[in-house]
Amino acid sequence: MMKKILLFLILEGSLLSAQDRVNFSFTSEKAKSVYLTGSFNQWNKKALPLKKNGNTFSIDLYLPDGYYYYKFMVDGSWISDPNNDWKINDGGDNFNSIIKVGNPPPPQRLLNPMSMPVLKLPRPVLTDNPEWIELYYKAWELAWNKLKAGTAYNGFSPLYMDEGFNELIYQWDSNFMAAFAVYGRAIFPAMAAMDNFYKKQRSDGYIQRVYWETSGSIVNSPTKDEPMINPPLFAWIELKNYKITGDIGRLKNVYPYLIRYYNWIESNMKSTKSKGLYYNTSLGSGMDNTPREGVGKGIWVDFSSQQALAAKCLAEIGDIISSNIFSNKFRAQYDNTFQLINTYCWNPQDKFYYDVREDEYHSFTKHIGAFWTLISNTCPVERYSDLISSLTNPDEFWRPHLIPTLSALDLDYDESGHYWRGGVWAPTNYMVIKGLEQYGDYSLANRIAINHLENIYKIYSEFTPDEGKIAFEERYSDGYKTIWECYSPENPEPATRWDDTFYSRQDFVGWSGLGPIAMLIENILGFEIRGDLNKIIWRINRDDKHGIENIQLGNQFVSLLCTPKDEILELEISCKKEFTLEIFWVDKYYTKKITPGYSVFSL
Repeated sequence: MMKKILLFLILEGSLLSAQDRVNFSFTSEKAKSVYLTGSFNQWNKKALPLKKNGNTFSIDLYLPDGYYYYKFMVDGSWISDPNNDWKINDGGDNFNSIIKVGNPPPPQRLLNPMSMPVLKLPRPVLTDNPEWIELYYKAWELAWNKLKAGTAYNGFSPLYMDEGFNELIYQWDSNFMAAFAVYGRAIFPAMAAMDNFYKKQRSDGYIQRVYWETSGSIVNSPTKDEPMINPPLFAWIELKNYKITGDIGRLKNVYPYLIRYYNWIESNMKSTKSKGLYYNTSLGSGMDNTPREGVGKGIWVDFSSQQALAAKCLAEIGDIISSNIFSNKFRAQYDNTFQLINTYCWNPQDKFYYDVREDEYHSFTKHIGAFWTLISNTCPVERYSDLISSLTNPDEFWRPHLIPTLSALDLDYDESGHYWRGGVWAPTNYMVIKGLEQYGDYSLANRIAINHLENIYKIYSEFTPDEGKIAFEERYSDGYKTIWECYSPENPEPATRWDDTFYSRQDFVGWSGLGPIAMLIENILGFEIRGDLNKIIWRINRDDKHGIENIQLGNQFVSLLCTPKDEILELEISCKKEFTLEIFWVDKYYTKKITPGYSVFSL
């Protein structure tokens, strides 16, 4: 079956449709060179030069029927078409021009022709919330439709999971996809997207944040001003994958890649404003249009915390695979970064972690990046409650749909989302949830997870969009019952994207699968799968019959069901090999060896 899927994915998109001749022209008395760039040529700045005739530059292009975004590159500067009033914000301070070619048919959703083998997935049980079960399977279905096949030309993995955003693979999307795909690894290539990036690592350790899916090549050459990297999350996700799967062989194989990447960042991304913290760029941070006026090459609190997280995980991995020299090195680097973050980024008056601007003052923009200090444990225990007071403040981050990426008190906060100026994103929600768990705050973590699923399902089941706010390439004819890239923090609708005009991407699984899959298993159901220890930890926090069937533990599949009755838990467990079950319920703790077969017992 996998061979048939691979063949389909290789051939998909190879058929050519009829094309129309379109003339693009630009008039200028002073311009020396003009190039055409747009969504039709992957925004290549130099691929389509316009021919000069007097003061007019022009080019004829043959394009299939459709809608296209474009700009002119005039003497090295981006310029929208002055003769075309149909424009849309490009996410910055400029606009993309839009052109309609021919009579575009309704776009079609990408579908995998092979049926997904649903019975090989874990099967959650939630008596009181069957709607979340529906959402869970929808997320897997959307992920199944996004499977891609690598080729000899691009050098990618034979089969990998794609975020489905555009013609690129993204580093930090791939990390977060692996965080939920690990639960479906019986049929999904959970870590193959990560391998795509390791295969492209340079000898000096550099890994670009994006690569073209067609060729496997980098998108732009890195510079000091735009190094073209993403948050260094590989070590965190590889360690998570090891703990769930117990696959120590993979951990040993990838460790050198992780070390080289960490070292490249250490050598190339240091801020000039501190002795040891780091800078990034807007696109590099992954939070594209987050307002960071004046930060530049100052201190980015999220990137510095992410590098601390990488050091912390690399030290732990070193302990696991008996590389004590590396463990000691990374532990020392973590300790140093911990001290620097708390010296430079913590504001004792506001009780919040801020970016530091190039003028060495705090930026005073409260964005969700500050909460990377939780998952990296760079927030000292004595500062935890102060930091969380902003998270749980209804005037700041505790909005109807938790958690916006910008405090609602910020002047740039946008209740429609406007991408990272208030949008609610699965990866940052997941990061906050995992951070809260580091401090033992499972109750607050679960409230955020429940709120996120409630809002996603409400929009999935009830939302009917104004089609004028749907991007042209996504105006499908089959309705909009789907999972979106990000959501409004205030209204039951998707967030607007970078242009603050169209809604964000549909069918985005992609990292939005973190909610319906990872949060469902880890928080709603309360499971922590530890394949490395042959153990399942179950934090029971529901009153209905609930549990999961066919969850993978090591090389076996187990089923666990719980029926709470008054002050008693009735449990049904099926397995083929012995394992340890630890249960946390209210203020009680139990540990039990589960023997092979079917067991029924009460606690």
